[in-house]
Amino acid sequence: MWKFLAATALPILISLLAVRARGADDYTAFVYAGCSQARYDAGTQYAADVDAVLSTLTDTAASTPYANYTPPSGAATGLVGLYQCRSDLPAAVCGVCVKASASKLSSLCNSAAGGAVQLRACFVRYGNDSFLGKPDNTVLFKKCGGESGDAGVAALRDAALGALQAASSPAADGSYRAGAAGYVQAMSQCVGDLGAKACTDCVSVAASQLKAGCGDASAGEVYLGKCYARFWSNAGTGTGGGGATPGGGNVIGGGNAGPIGDGGNGIAGGGNGIAGGGTVGVPGAGSGYGYGFVPRPYGDVQDGSGKTLAIIIGIVAAAAIIIIFLSFVRRARAANGKS
Repeated sequence: MWKFLAATALPILISLLAVRARGADDYTAFVYAGCSQARYDAGTQYAADVDAVLSTLTDTAASTPYANYTPPSGAATGLVGLYQCRSDLPAAVCGVCVKASASKLSSLCNSAAGGAVQLRACFVRYGNDSFLGKPDNTVLFKKCGGESGDAGVAALRDAALGALQAASSPAADGSYRAGAAGYVQAMSQCVGDLGAKACTDCVSVAASQLKAGCGDASAGEVYLGKCYARFWSNAGTGTGGGGATPGGGNVIGGGNAGPIGDGGNGIAGGGNGIAGGGTVGVPGAGSGYGYGFVPRPYGDVQDGSGKTLAIIIGIVAAAAIIIIFLSFVRRARAANGKS
């Protein structure tokens, strides 16, 4: 019995560790969110429309990587919603990600007239600030990994990011792009309401941000209003700790405002995103709502799946050690009895 348990416990432990390694990029991990300053009252048509938008987007996500939806009363309220998944991922992943995004919007942006959330594999946004089809190259979140210790990584990174800028893909699939140079890979994803040129312009801004801000980092990612880009090295990770860099307090769909707890100032602008001096979070003129950007790195907010798996691995590892130890003691006693 002990031999059987010892023989089966270790393979289980190894397989769990392998699953953990493969699942390092959690597709539903939180990146950032923003909620409008404007609110709506419960029981109103707008409240019903927000529920309908999020429900419809969730139902659609399992069949297509991008969709937008305007409820029947949208002509009166101006409400519209959309989602964009990474176009290279299976439809099932998109469905799970959008469902998780809608859940987070319901909790983080409860009763907010507009909101947006970016998870690792999808982006969901709703609101009545006329954002559909409009370019938005505002930098919302940027993160660079540790220094790679390889002087050549920057040149390879720039080449891989350059391939993203030069690539072309139909806007219908959200313009997912991939590039590589040597051992460095890169990818970008635009929101599907952008045309090909607007997508290329957005990716170019994202690439420039990574080139200018990540030095010799082994990895980096930057999120703009309507696209994002990432790069990573397959030659090993850096030794230094990477830091998250909020995009200067920029807000989604509005102007500039200080991040929560940042003590910044500025008036959240309207649809044009122009900032002025004043108090944080005060809506400016224009058709848009100022979004209070929440610069929380995705690594700081987990759904609990990672902790649960870590606990399971720890329990299995402890059980394997105990089983092996008891098996060793049993064999030692048996050997002493024979002698």
